[in-house]
Amino acid sequence: MKKILFVLFVAFSSFVFAQDYEAGIDYVVLDKPVKTTTGDKIEVRELFWYYCSHCYHLEPLMNAWLKTKPDHVEFVRQPAVYSQRWLNEAIFYFVLEELDLVEKLHEPLFNAIHVQKKQFNSRQSFIDWVASFGVETGKVEKAFNAFSVRIKVNKSKLNTLKYKINGVPTVIVNGKYLTDATHAGSHIDMLKVIDFLIKKESKLE
Repeated sequence: MKKILFVLFVAFSSFVFAQDYEAGIDYVVLDKPVKTTTGDKIEVRELFWYYCSHCYHLEPLMNAWLKTKPDHVEFVRQPAVYSQRWLNEAIFYFVLEELDLVEKLHEPLFNAIHVQKKQFNSRQSFIDWVASFGVETGKVEKAFNAFSVRIKVNKSKLNTLKYKINGVPTVIVNGKYLTDATHAGSHIDMLKVIDFLIKKESKLE
């Protein structure tokens, strides 16, 4: 299935469209740009929530896009934080990051929630899940209590407000432009708009 999605994505990406995408229709220009964290590289920041089915379905397409992105573009994942429940899932992501397990467990966590229907109603349930992959329980508990995790979660909460997003998944390009499936029309079109905005920003550099 993943291979099929990748082939479809590459096919769509290689197709040349004559029209430009329009601000206010296909994407939104943020009233106040948000400072990026990627230095000289163009930042592509995905805001997501693990329990969002749309985020789950975007994941394989985004992974395929990552294999084609230009070298001067850096991708950043950011869990959005709207409520206490969303805050808990943000903690999960940054715990994985603290343990250097995002690459290994980010997609499996989506699958655990959307395929295996795990709820993770407590910290311990998540600790046990991570431990099932051979990670020492004590290390996971330590990550939960890490100061760096608390800082990152608070930043995500503040950034969710700064970007003024209405839902997820939403992608912010270089702190200036916002796009999502609602504006672009679909997940695949969303990725096309991202490529368009990257080219737009590349010409400005």
